[in-house]
Amino acid sequence: MRRDAVFLRVLLAAVLALAALPLAAQPDDAPAVAIPYASLSASEREQLQSFAKYWDTLPPERQARLRRAAARWAQMPPEQRTQMQERFRRWQALKPEERAALRERFRTFRSMSPEQQDRVRRGVERFRHLPPEERARLREEFARMSPDERRAFLQGAGAERRALARKRWLDSLPEADREPMRAMFDGFTPAQRKAFRQLLQTTPPLQRDALRQEFLRLTPQARAERLEAVPPR
Repeated sequence: MRRDAVFLRVLLAAVLALAALPLAAQPDDAPAVAIPYASLSASEREQLQSFAKYWDTLPPERQARLRRAAARWAQMPPEQRTQMQERFRRWQALKPEERAALRERFRTFRSMSPEQQDRVRRGVERFRHLPPEERARLREEFARMSPDERRAFLQGAGAERRALARKRWLDSLPEADREPMRAMFDGFTPAQRKAFRQLLQTTPPLQRDALRQEFLRLTPQARAERLEAVPPR
């Protein structure tokens, strides 16, 4: 469950910032002005008391984000606060490099157009409805992506559609071939996976079964060499 939560925050970085850390809010376009802690309202001082010792040293933008977050926190119903506290505990449990990676995903999401952000949100909803094994494979695929491939994924590259297409393809194979083909396919890098799909598409239908059997007999090194020879499109 923790891995699912992390992966969803990677896909939808706006949710990451708001869900993983209750006091992390999105900045707006208005210029921020520094406000002394003593000038905050009683409610704000109560919500932000953990920042009291160094509040006056925080940049104005950080103060403004925290104040907006505190206002939202004060308006949340109890059950939503409980959910946010649990997400905060998950955030604290992450390694520093995991937090840094998720912050980078948030910055990527913020740089997208509204249409791209909407596509990412729809992708998250589709991801939620995939079978657990498909979600696990998508997480592993994402982990193997290069930074550029991850950026394309976040910008609506359609990885969730590829996952569903792959499931349909595997289901169309003889039952005895499904798990070996799944394991082989999951062992490919994204570039190898693309080359293998291209090779299948350019192979006549009556010869595709022989091609699959050939790849299953090859060693990983021989598969890699075979796929490197596929002309790029």
